[in-house]
Formats: sequence, structure tokens, C-alpha cells
Amino acid sequence: MSDTKQDILNLAEHLIRSRGYHAFSYKDLSTPLQVKNAAIHYYFPSKKDLGVAVIRKNIEALENCFASWAGLPAREQLFNFIEIYSLNNQSNLICFMGALGPAYQSLPEEMRAPLTEAGLEIRNWLKWILNKGIEENAFHFNETIEEKADVIITSLLASLILNRVTGDRVLENVVSLIHKTI
Repeated sequence: MSDTKQDILNLAEHLIRSRGYHAFSYKDLSTPLQVKNAAIHYYFPSKKDLGVAVIRKNIEALENCFASWAGLPAREQLFNFIEIYSLNNQSNLICFMGALGPAYQSLPEEMRAPLTEAGLEIRNWLKWILNKGIEENAFHFNETIEEKADVIITSLLASLILNRVTGDRVLENVVSLIHKTI
């Protein structure tokens, strides 16, 4: 991938995760990157193409994380996953699901399928890691695996948004509670 294309993709992701998909234009990309709008259109003919590329980039990054953690105990894998949210919070960003999910109905159709794919992949991985943790006798909770996975992911997603809105340490509280309840 060319440096210009990668720079465009990285800045678009940052804008999506800091402002939202509908809150930036190609001008918001071209000006700081000091390129013409035509250069952006060369790599991403439409904004929906750029949005799909950002989603695919995030899916690939998650898959790489999951693969790199594969040999670790379930507890460590789960905490590595949670650390992704802490890193986002430190950068004052929300995760791509939290940034794009609320706008789902207004997103171009071409972005919806990969976003749904990403959400399912995250949920399935969480269910798998919770099941693995139970098998390893590392996790103990009363909810079903699906319920626990949903509580974890929705708590992490919402905590980044609430942190931004209130300035409080919501994510820190959520992470502490997850540690206590598994």
C-alpha cells in the first residue's frame, strides 16, 4: 500500500473515531495531508469506499491481535482485548464499532455488511474466549457465555462514549468490574 493511501486511511480512521463518519469530508483529509481531493478520490473513489476500507483495516487488526494472542491463557487474552479500549481512551478515541454503530441506519449499504461482520466477529471471539476461560477454570460467572460476552462488549463500547461525554473515569470502573466478575 502506498504511503499516501495509508496516510489517507489512517487519518480517515482517526476522524471517524474522533468525530464520526458523517462529520468529515475529503477536504478534512486533503488539507492536513497536503494533497488534492483528486488524490484521495484516486485511492478511494467515494467516501463509502473509504469507510469500507477503514472497517476492513480494523477487522484485520483485530484478527492479527487474536492470532498473536492464540497461545496465551484465556484470562490474558481477554485482558489484552480490554487493553485495546484503554489505549483508545488514552487517545480520546472511541472504537470503530462505537463510532460507526450509532450511525448504522444512515451508513451506505456497502459499509453495513462489513460492520455487521466485525460486530459478529468480536462477539464470537468473546464467547469463544469466555468458554476457553471456563474450560481452563480461569473464569467463573453466573451468566450464560453469550450474556457475559454481550455485557463485556457493550460495557466497553459505552464506557468510551460516556468517558468522552462526562470526563469521568467510566472505562476504568468498567474494567475493574469486568476483572471482579469473571
